Amino acid sequence: MLIKKLFSKYPNQKKFLIALSGGVDSTVLLHQLIIWNNKYNNIKIRAIHINHNLHPHALSAQKHCENICKKNKIHITLKQIQISQKNKYGIEGSARKKRLKIFKKNLLPKEVLLMAHNLNDQCENLFLSLKRKRGSDGLSGMKFVSIYKKIIIIRPLLHIKKEKIISWATSNKIIWIDDPSNKYLQYDRNFLRNIILSKIHERWPYFLKNCIHSMKILASNQKSLNFFVQNFIKKNSFLNKDLSLLNFHSLPIEAIYSILKEWLEKRSSKSIKKNIIKRLHQEIIINKNYHNKKIIFNKKEIRRFQNTIYYIHPYKNIKKTILYWKNILIPLRLPNNLGELTYKQENILNNKKNIYLPAPKKINSISIRFHISRKYICHKTKKRINIKKIWQKYNIPPWMRNNIPLLFYDEIFIAGIGVFSMYKPPFKNKKYIKIIWTTNIIK
Repeated sequence: MLIKKLFSKYPNQKKFLIALSGGVDSTVLLHQLIIWNNKYNNIKIRAIHINHNLHPHALSAQKHCENICKKNKIHITLKQIQISQKNKYGIEGSARKKRLKIFKKNLLPKEVLLMAHNLNDQCENLFLSLKRKRGSDGLSGMKFVSIYKKIIIIRPLLHIKKEKIISWATSNKIIWIDDPSNKYLQYDRNFLRNIILSKIHERWPYFLKNCIHSMKILASNQKSLNFFVQNFIKKNSFLNKDLSLLNFHSLPIEAIYSILKEWLEKRSSKSIKKNIIKRLHQEIIINKNYHNKKIIFNKKEIRRFQNTIYYIHPYKNIKKTILYWKNILIPLRLPNNLGELTYKQENILNNKKNIYLPAPKKINSISIRFHISRKYICHKTKKRINIKKIWQKYNIPPWMRNNIPLLFYDEIFIAGIGVFSMYKPPFKNKKYIKIIWTTNIIK
């Protein structure tokens, strides 16, 4: 069986959606699954065919897939896509993106996607990755199992040569459709397959084997790099995933670039180009005048405060916002997705680490504000205090300072919720309150 590796690695996986094009690879994969299920009767198979409408014979491939599935009592989903000749991803790239979107939409719970890539496809991908200036991750090729936008993709034939697949299909009298578009040399993969690689294999019959061997070395090296980078990020990140720079000074620039790339890709769920990482390193990491610098990426901001870098949503200006908390028994929802405030009254100090506040009098108007217009604020002791120095003392980044809820009784400033209080217990009336701020912006 050509798919023995699939069930030896994943014996508990029972539900499969196969991407069926009608070509020899996917047709053989489907028949292999059918043979396995006839023998063991322990898996559920569905098929999906996507008609790209790229050539006049596209409907023939669709009918072929329908007939195979009907004959073998396999449920098949048929989808059609239209691809513009002019788009920024190219025809092949655009088709791939649209296919994956359809696959994701049609996968059932606990179902994985099976794709029929083979060993020759792997070698072609190496050349395509070189053309696209990919790094070691791209050059190491496709994985037997990969995850793309929460889609689990398994490629059961990835270790099998194309010749072996065709040989099995011929021996078992399997009928498949040769896609005429596979001969269109305007497509990069077809040009590589039919012109470049055919000549290489003709001169060096062992080239495919050596190509795959080199890709395995690259994959192994990439795995080692990933292990180091991910462990470094884990040890140097805060709970909210902001990244500390304290341990960067001893690292070579190549390691720093790899760490920044992994961190930002995880935070943004986007593929990051080198120019973004270079800017991040030069403008934010090593620049002594980083304080007012920010990099806009994916509609968010990358910023630095002291020895930490942040990836944040730009906040709307709420400096003039005043929220009157008329009934403090009801939680108060804050703007800018800052969370909510809840009130709790206590008669004793339960925990020295908590910020306790004097209970308001019934005549007090309680309000929440986000900005103090005066440079100095008056403490109960009449001491003049610079509000900027308070923010610095508690390590609050400048862009967060106008998003910290400030508690006022009438016009008297009481506390920066979750950060500091202007009053220290014990209080004369011995009534204490604790205001809990449920948020994720403060470490």
